[in-house]
Amino acid sequence: MLWSKTCDYALQALVYVAAQPEDLCVRGQDVAAYLYDVPSPYLAKILRGLAGKGILQSFKGRGGGFLLAPGIRESGLLEMVKRIAGEPFGEGCVLGLAKCTDATACPAHHAWSPIKNKVLELLRQKTIGQMAAAVRDGRYDLRLLRKAG
Repeated sequence: MLWSKTCDYALQALVYVAAQPEDLCVRGQDVAAYLYDVPSPYLAKILRGLAGKGILQSFKGRGGGFLLAPGIRESGLLEMVKRIAGEPFGEGCVLGLAKCTDATACPAHHAWSPIKNKVLELLRQKTIGQMAAAVRDGRYDLRLLRKAG
Protein backbone atom coordinates (compact mmCIF):
# COMPACT_ATOMS: atom_id res chain seq x y z
CA MET A 1 0.00 0.00 0.00
CA LEU A 2 1.08 3.58 0.49
CA TRP A 3 2.39 3.07 4.01
CA SER A 4 4.16 0.43 6.10
CA LYS A 5 2.78 -3.00 6.95
CA THR A 6 2.67 -1.90 10.60
CA CYS A 7 0.41 1.01 9.67
CA ASP A 8 -1.69 -1.36 7.56
CA TYR A 9 -2.20 -3.73 10.51
CA ALA A 10 -2.84 -0.82 12.90
CA LEU A 11 -5.60 0.56 10.67
CA GLN A 12 -7.19 -2.88 10.31
CA ALA A 13 -7.10 -3.43 14.08
CA LEU A 14 -8.49 0.05 14.65
CA VAL A 15 -11.39 -0.52 12.26
CA TYR A 16 -12.09 -3.89 13.90
CA VAL A 17 -12.21 -2.31 17.38
CA ALA A 18 -14.41 0.51 16.04
CA ALA A 19 -16.82 -2.04 14.53
CA GLN A 20 -17.55 -3.54 17.96
CA PRO A 21 -20.18 -2.11 20.33
CA GLU A 22 -18.89 1.21 21.69
CA ASP A 23 -18.84 0.13 25.35
CA LEU A 24 -17.25 -3.29 24.72
CA CYS A 25 -13.59 -3.65 25.66
CA VAL A 26 -12.01 -5.67 22.87
CA ARG A 27 -9.32 -8.12 23.95
CA GLY A 28 -6.08 -8.19 22.01
CA GLN A 29 -6.46 -11.92 21.37
CA ASP A 30 -9.87 -11.28 19.78
CA VAL A 31 -8.32 -8.77 17.39
CA ALA A 32 -5.53 -11.28 16.66
CA ALA A 33 -8.08 -14.04 15.99
CA TYR A 34 -9.92 -11.81 13.53
CA LEU A 35 -6.77 -10.56 11.80
CA TYR A 36 -5.47 -14.13 11.73
CA ASP A 37 -2.40 -13.58 9.55
CA VAL A 38 -0.87 -10.96 11.89
CA PRO A 39 1.50 -12.51 14.46
CA SER A 40 -0.03 -12.05 17.93
CA PRO A 41 3.08 -10.55 19.60
CA TYR A 42 3.41 -8.06 16.73
CA LEU A 43 -0.27 -7.12 16.98
CA ALA A 44 0.01 -6.72 20.77
CA LYS A 45 2.87 -4.26 20.22
CA ILE A 46 0.78 -2.38 17.64
CA LEU A 47 -2.23 -2.17 19.99
CA ARG A 48 -0.04 -0.88 22.83
CA GLY A 49 1.39 1.68 20.41
CA LEU A 50 -2.09 2.85 19.44
CA ALA A 51 -2.92 3.24 23.14
CA GLY A 52 0.32 5.14 23.70
CA LYS A 53 -0.60 7.55 20.90
CA GLY A 54 -4.04 8.20 22.42
CA ILE A 55 -5.90 6.42 19.61
CA LEU A 56 -7.07 3.54 21.80
CA GLN A 57 -7.74 3.35 25.52
CA SER A 58 -6.26 0.34 27.28
CA PHE A 59 -7.76 -1.37 30.34
CA LYS A 60 -6.07 -4.15 32.32
CA GLY A 61 -7.57 -7.01 34.27
CA ARG A 62 -10.78 -8.96 34.03
CA GLY A 63 -13.04 -7.37 31.42
CA GLY A 64 -10.10 -5.32 30.17
CA GLY A 65 -9.01 -4.71 26.63
CA PHE A 66 -9.14 -1.82 24.21
CA LEU A 67 -11.70 0.87 23.39
CA LEU A 68 -11.50 3.69 20.90
CA ALA A 69 -10.37 6.93 22.47
CA PRO A 70 -12.97 9.72 22.35
CA GLY A 71 -13.26 11.36 18.93
CA ILE A 72 -11.41 8.64 17.02
CA ARG A 73 -14.56 7.29 15.36
CA GLU A 74 -14.97 10.66 13.59
CA SER A 75 -11.29 10.91 12.64
CA GLY A 76 -10.28 10.67 9.01
CA LEU A 77 -7.97 7.94 7.79
CA LEU A 78 -5.34 10.50 6.85
CA GLU A 79 -5.16 11.79 10.42
CA MET A 80 -4.83 8.20 11.68
CA VAL A 81 -2.11 7.34 9.16
CA LYS A 82 -0.14 10.42 10.19
CA ARG A 83 -0.53 9.61 13.90
CA ILE A 84 0.35 5.94 13.43
CA ALA A 85 3.23 6.42 11.02
CA GLY A 86 4.54 9.45 12.90
CA GLU A 87 5.66 11.15 9.75
CA PRO A 88 4.33 13.75 7.33
CA PHE A 89 2.51 11.26 5.10
CA GLY A 90 1.95 12.46 1.55
CA GLU A 91 4.33 15.38 1.78
CA GLY A 92 7.43 13.83 0.23
CA CYS A 93 8.53 13.13 -3.31
CA VAL A 94 7.07 9.99 -4.89
CA LEU A 95 10.60 9.05 -5.98
CA GLY A 96 12.08 9.87 -2.58
CA LEU A 97 14.08 12.90 -3.69
CA ALA A 98 15.02 15.42 -1.02
CA LYS A 99 13.74 18.42 -2.97
CA CYS A 100 10.73 18.10 -5.26
CA THR A 101 8.43 21.06 -5.86
CA ASP A 102 6.69 22.56 -8.86
CA ALA A 103 9.85 24.58 -9.48
CA THR A 104 12.29 21.67 -8.96
CA ALA A 105 10.15 18.74 -10.05
CA CYS A 106 11.24 15.13 -10.32
CA PRO A 107 10.23 13.32 -13.55
CA ALA A 108 7.03 11.99 -11.92
CA HIS A 109 6.00 15.12 -9.99
CA HIS A 110 3.51 16.69 -12.41
CA ALA A 111 1.76 13.38 -13.15
CA TRP A 112 1.73 12.23 -9.49
CA SER A 113 0.68 15.52 -7.88
CA PRO A 114 -3.03 15.49 -8.93
CA ILE A 115 -3.32 11.78 -8.12
CA LYS A 116 -1.71 12.31 -4.71
CA ASN A 117 -4.10 15.17 -3.97
CA LYS A 118 -7.11 12.97 -4.77
CA VAL A 119 -5.76 10.15 -2.58
CA LEU A 120 -5.13 12.56 0.31
CA GLU A 121 -8.63 14.01 -0.02
CA LEU A 122 -10.18 10.54 0.02
CA LEU A 123 -8.18 9.67 3.14
CA ARG A 124 -9.27 12.94 4.79
CA GLN A 125 -12.95 12.32 4.08
CA LYS A 126 -13.23 8.60 4.92
CA THR A 127 -13.59 8.18 8.70
CA ILE A 128 -12.83 5.30 11.02
CA GLY A 129 -16.55 5.21 11.86
CA GLN A 130 -17.53 4.87 8.19
CA MET A 131 -15.05 2.04 7.72
CA ALA A 132 -16.30 0.33 10.88
CA ALA A 133 -19.94 0.66 9.77
CA ALA A 134 -19.07 -1.10 6.50
CA VAL A 135 -17.47 -3.97 8.44
CA ARG A 136 -20.35 -4.13 10.93
CA ASP A 137 -22.95 -4.15 8.13
CA GLY A 138 -21.16 -7.00 6.34
CA ARG A 139 -20.13 -4.91 3.32
CA TYR A 140 -16.45 -5.64 4.04
CA ASP A 141 -14.54 -8.35 5.83
CA LEU A 142 -11.08 -7.05 6.69
CA ARG A 143 -9.70 -10.60 6.48
CA LEU A 144 -10.66 -10.84 2.82
CA LEU A 145 -9.06 -7.55 1.84
CA ARG A 146 -5.51 -8.92 2.25
CA LYS A 147 -3.46 -10.34 -0.57
CA ALA A 148 -3.01 -14.07 -0.57
CA GLY A 149 0.28 -15.48 0.68
